Amino acid sequence: MPYVDLVSSNDYTAIWYNTNAPASTVGGFNPKKPTLVMLHPLFLDSSWLHPQLDDPRLNSNFNIIVFDLRTTGKSLYRPTGRYDLWVTAADLAHCFYHLRLPAAHIFAPELFSFTALRFAALFPELTLSLTLCNVTPQTELKTLFEAFEELAHLWCYSEDLESFETACKELINCYALDAHPDLVDELVAFWEVHYPPFRRAYVITNVNLVLNRTPMSPEEMANVRCPVLMIQSERSPTHPMEYAQQIRQALVNVPGGAQMFTVKATHGYLSILSSSIVNQVLNKFLTRLPPAESVLKEHATPLAERMRMALTQLAEWRDSPALAERDPLSPLSFSCVSEEVRKSQDELFALYAEGMLTAFSPLAPDGRPLRKYSERKDEHWLESSEDGFSYTNVKQFQGRIREQYRSKRRPGRRPNTANGNSDSNNTADGSDTVRGGGSGSNSNGGDGGSSGGNGSSNHNSGRSNLGADKDSLMFTPSEPVTQELQQVARIRRATVIPPGAADKHVIKGSMAKVIASSSGTSLPRRLLR
Repeated sequence: MPYVDLVSSNDYTAIWYNTNAPASTVGGFNPKKPTLVMLHPLFLDSSWLHPQLDDPRLNSNFNIIVFDLRTTGKSLYRPTGRYDLWVTAADLAHCFYHLRLPAAHIFAPELFSFTALRFAALFPELTLSLTLCNVTPQTELKTLFEAFEELAHLWCYSEDLESFETACKELINCYALDAHPDLVDELVAFWEVHYPPFRRAYVITNVNLVLNRTPMSPEEMANVRCPVLMIQSERSPTHPMEYAQQIRQALVNVPGGAQMFTVKATHGYLSILSSSIVNQVLNKFLTRLPPAESVLKEHATPLAERMRMALTQLAEWRDSPALAERDPLSPLSFSCVSEEVRKSQDELFALYAEGMLTAFSPLAPDGRPLRKYSERKDEHWLESSEDGFSYTNVKQFQGRIREQYRSKRRPGRRPNTANGNSDSNNTADGSDTVRGGGSGSNSNGGDGGSSGGNGSSNHNSGRSNLGADKDSLMFTPSEPVTQELQQVARIRRATVIPPGAADKHVIKGSMAKVIASSSGTSLPRRLLR
């Protein structure tokens, strides 16, 4: 099986990878094509990169390799509190050396865009270009930070299927609010199999990666010197455009400046829900760069020496000489978490691992989900809507929303069509914009022109388009969290108490409706403790 074993004195991980080569290994790469390394979306694994692997525009032009990060998918790892985004970048660099990969183009969505930026800053000779899809703020938004904290507890300590599906529903609201019901079924089924309550220690590891991340400094950003393309949702409440623009401005040494491509969408999983548009833009961007080959050979600088150089550079950026003295053959040596954070993450892992194997399982005896998410019974007390009321008839609620947006439609504004045809135009700052709102599996790529040229996509979704007005956003705008708030949250998570049955009934029932009506968000603070 295609694993890369990374063994050192204080760490072990086996990184799973897959390729578009016939044998799914790097040995089948075409040496005349450039290599494209792809990272997967947050809370998913490399199997969710099939829209890119199956796209003939990318499959025919590039040698594609996808990785499961050490805490996701089929990868294996030894639990550690030192895990952070610098470690994920070091894991990727070690994989380059062990697989003898040449310099490659990097595609990274959402949170793992910062993995790609760290990799490009530390290992510029291995990076031909970066494509960052739907970049998040450098630290999580306060609203989402609090929501994720509560969601992680509800997810990990669910004691029945309805509670777990409620947690899944809230994560869908964060990243795939306008997804097709069939895709929602696939997402929930994936989470039920890979991140059920009886694997909650793995859940909290990924949550810690999200909530405890620290920003890159301007000096670190300035060391990214390869071409950069950013593909961003125009109105995503979880991936705001303004913070993507800040990152774009921080990349001061990118040749010609970082390019920005805007997609008129609101979802977080842009590489899945608007895959056709993303693939079209990615292909056009990469084919305009100088050609490269994929000749597999030993790197000129030995692994230990090159990692020592990277540790020395990181120690200079972080003003911590001790970093340069660490073991260069261990990816954990690149960890920049403080001793307090490491201890907190270790304690939290041990806390969530307690009683984990006897926790609730949403799976049948054959290891498959008990039912599709769309087949769940309509429990109206689980469906707290934006206006604070629960509706026993879902169609009644949908009809009310349609009427609301019909009355808000501005004169002369073209209504959204059912097939989701996309329009493209240019923004004032010269970046490209395209309209897209579905998975785009049936698409017409378009030829020539700019990145946002005459591309169009047809989406047969079978769902209603509710628009993306500001007053319909699921999360209120907020500022990124500070390190002080992160510290308080770590203490709170370490003293968490699983909710009782009576508490859960209140949470999912009338209290959820009351809190939703007062806060105006779809993922309110719940009385879990």
